[in-house]
Amino acid sequence: MAKEKQFELEENPKLSPVILNNLFESIGWSTRDDDKWLEVQDKTSYFVAKWDKNRLIGMGRIVEDGVMCMIYDVCVRPQYQSQGVGTSIMERIVDQVRDKGYASIGLFVWEGNLKAAEFYKRFGFEKVGTGMELVALMQRE
Repeated sequence: MAKEKQFELEENPKLSPVILNNLFESIGWSTRDDDKWLEVQDKTSYFVAKWDKNRLIGMGRIVEDGVMCMIYDVCVRPQYQSQGVGTSIMERIVDQVRDKGYASIGLFVWEGNLKAAEFYKRFGFEKVGTGMELVALMQRE
């Protein structure tokens, strides 16, 4: 039996916008400007990154306020998917919020992304029908 490849996990790194945008581009997400990435990292409560040597291959982050918690930007480069990278990221994230007694622990899954929805269900997430957005004031990335 072949040994499963182990990737390095890093908690709460401060990463360059170039590295972060490179990961986002690899999965087809919009990039962010440098100042926005610095702000995002400053306002993030917990950040987990996965590395294959010096290449960022996946990440996820939490924003929390003591009562509620949101999980954002969970992503894995396509060529590293189905290798346990996303699972290890989500296990770390869930461990961070497990015993904090939050009234709400949420994340967004874009409509039609059934693969992601099924992935999150494995960690106990359930679809709820109460989500709304203030679209008129939003600036999509």
